[in-house]
Amino acid sequence: MENKVVTYQTEDGTIEINTHLENDTICLSQRHLFMKNIFWKILFFGIPLIVATGCQTSTPIEKIIFPTEEFNIRSTSDTTIFGEQGTRIFIGSQSFQLPNGDIVKDSIQIQLKEFYKKSDIILADLSTESDGKILETGGMLYIKAYANGEELSVRPDKRIVVHFPREKYSPKKMNLFYADSNTSTDSSVNNWDVDTINLVKRTLKLGSFGWWYPAVNDSTGYNFTPKDFADTGYYWNPLDFHVKSYIFSDETIREIERTKNINNYLHFESWNDYGVECDMYVSTKGYIHSPKITTKISYKAKQEILTFLESLPQLEPGKNKYDEIIQRRGLLFITPGNIVPLYQTDEQYLKSFDKKYSKFEKSPIKNVDAAELEFYIFSISKLGWINCDRFLKFEEKIDLMVNIDASPDLKLKLSFSEFDGFLKPTIIDGKYLFRQVPVGENSTLVGINTTDNELTVAIKEITISNQPIEELLFAETTLGELRLKLESLK
Repeated sequence: MENKVVTYQTEDGTIEINTHLENDTICLSQRHLFMKNIFWKILFFGIPLIVATGCQTSTPIEKIIFPTEEFNIRSTSDTTIFGEQGTRIFIGSQSFQLPNGDIVKDSIQIQLKEFYKKSDIILADLSTESDGKILETGGMLYIKAYANGEELSVRPDKRIVVHFPREKYSPKKMNLFYADSNTSTDSSVNNWDVDTINLVKRTLKLGSFGWWYPAVNDSTGYNFTPKDFADTGYYWNPLDFHVKSYIFSDETIREIERTKNINNYLHFESWNDYGVECDMYVSTKGYIHSPKITTKISYKAKQEILTFLESLPQLEPGKNKYDEIIQRRGLLFITPGNIVPLYQTDEQYLKSFDKKYSKFEKSPIKNVDAAELEFYIFSISKLGWINCDRFLKFEEKIDLMVNIDASPDLKLKLSFSEFDGFLKPTIIDGKYLFRQVPVGENSTLVGINTTDNELTVAIKEITISNQPIEELLFAETTLGELRLKLESLK
């Protein structure tokens, strides 16, 4: 039996809660009263709040953060962490390294922040956008690890397994996103990058790839490799990760599985196989253009595969025999297959179900199949901000203008009613503009203002159209009232 400490940082100091735990598994009990007593004092990432005092003047509350769930673990043991809001994190032994690359041998402090509710995401000034494309989120996390005051990273040959709780039997297929490189550790996230080495669900794979010679005297080869790809050595073709994360319809998957491609290339008879052949160019900057499908398939399947090809990440550009960057022409062959997620091959993780989970649950999870019904599961390679999301498609999108004067004291957020998506505006000519938002979607525009030592809020339900928003009505509020209003958003 070990004594573990869960630490909450508040403006008044540090509060420690001792918990007796076995087998290096950490489970946060439901401390609702404790959380309730301290929460109203807390605002995340810098919306300064003004509260009335007994004096005639008001004093700004110090800018602080939400409570941090902190766990002390041993580096030499497998550990499963249970977050307050349902997150689970499996950390295998010796998963972390110091800044100099040495394996950590001392005890490790894990810090976790969880964001699942609309109110939390809005107050934290987070958004769900990836390079201009709208995402639907299944939850956001901020994870850090330290040893003796030094920040740690995940070792190159290790992965941490993260579980995001999902709605029961939800059919949504999510992917993993990391905050982009411009996000600092103490700021909110403006853009998310899709993880090119993590897999979501079994779909299809790349059966093969090839290239057209740029010239008769240059037979340099070319691989379709995403830019900044982290090679784990697990898959022979790195684009398999992206094929796996793309959500193909069941109809297209079945058609690919049942279509036999007969190619027209001399001496390439071995390429005759079940699947679909794609021909495209790769620009000197690594972008796909002019893709086409050479296999005879239905119009619907063809359009879906073309959409997939256009969604491929930026690639490493091709080079000729003189090491000069050139445009390449290449072939991809998409076939049915069975790609196993990394976490399903982690022996330590697979053993954790009986050894760890069963001691802390009324209905313990016994295997991966059961876990995947209750969680979105990912193998992560780095710490910081991570997001469980999926891309959404819309038939028509427009730029939505909010014709009120921009101010550094005012934060605007567009919250969607039919899915958990949140957008931040850009400032154009002193006004607020939400770029490329879907026409006809029911949404809520939230404005939080901290001007003249007062906290005011405007909440306006809208249906997105070509009509700009001409005004927002702000009313004074308190942090408690604001959170209740945000929690009641549709």
